[in-house]
Amino acid sequence: MATVTFLVHPDRLDALALATDTGAWLTERGDVARILRFSGPDRVSEAGVELDLDAVDLAGSIVAVSMGGDGTFLRVVRLAAAVDVPVLGVNFGRLGYLPDLVPEQVRGALTKVLDGTAAIEERCALEVCISDRSIGDDGSILLALNEVVIEKIDFGHTVRLATCIDGEDALTYSADGLIIATPTGSTAYNLSAGGPILAPTLRAMVVTPVAPHFSLDRSLVLTDEQEVRVEIRPDRTGALVIDGQDIGRLKPGATVTCTVAARPVRMVRNEPHTFGTILRFRLLAQRDG
Repeated sequence: MATVTFLVHPDRLDALALATDTGAWLTERGDVARILRFSGPDRVSEAGVELDLDAVDLAGSIVAVSMGGDGTFLRVVRLAAAVDVPVLGVNFGRLGYLPDLVPEQVRGALTKVLDGTAAIEERCALEVCISDRSIGDDGSILLALNEVVIEKIDFGHTVRLATCIDGEDALTYSADGLIIATPTGSTAYNLSAGGPILAPTLRAMVVTPVAPHFSLDRSLVLTDEQEVRVEIRPDRTGALVIDGQDIGRLKPGATVTCTVAARPVRMVRNEPHTFGTILRFRLLAQRDG
């Protein structure tokens, strides 16, 4: 008997209906289905009970099924990665870069997961440590599957960001912002800012400035054993965004440290994409989007 956990976008009734229907199918097979529906940025509802997202435990699930778009998928990843549960993404969003299944494929994909024949791809994530306790940091490590962005707040002004790589001072950027991306996230904001595309299963990270002023405008590609620390220099504050989520404001002197997480994020792929397919899909989306 296996447990499958569904995490559903709060505004998609079609996603909830599919989760309910698929859950009934799993029950008929003798398996267990949990259905959690996001009810706010940090809340979920399960069987009519409201829970803080941090209180959700996916341990014991054979797979976590994300039913929404990229935003839903990224939230599910943070929960699933903590207990090494693979994530299966069903796209109910407009474009959906990360979830690669359409609703009609759910049962077939889950059948492969349950019988042990599913293709599971490992992607690296970033561990992020923040020194600025004014944004609620308690010393815990945050996870980023796509990217960490430190950006300016004041319109018409840049933010000054000093980087330190492996404990050694590197470059100080005066820019609109700085992106530290994973290979998975290299085709997102990093690509729009002129950064390179990395093969998604690499273990690496890429540092790309956004509209740098009199600074090096080239990206830096780092290995999975390196560390990059970014300090907000006086006298402007910055904003920290992780995987599209606004984490808070960073005061001058605050630091953000990124390393590649030792444990990869495991993603169930319906049909593993070749690198050429990924390139065509992303570049066409950039052109048409």
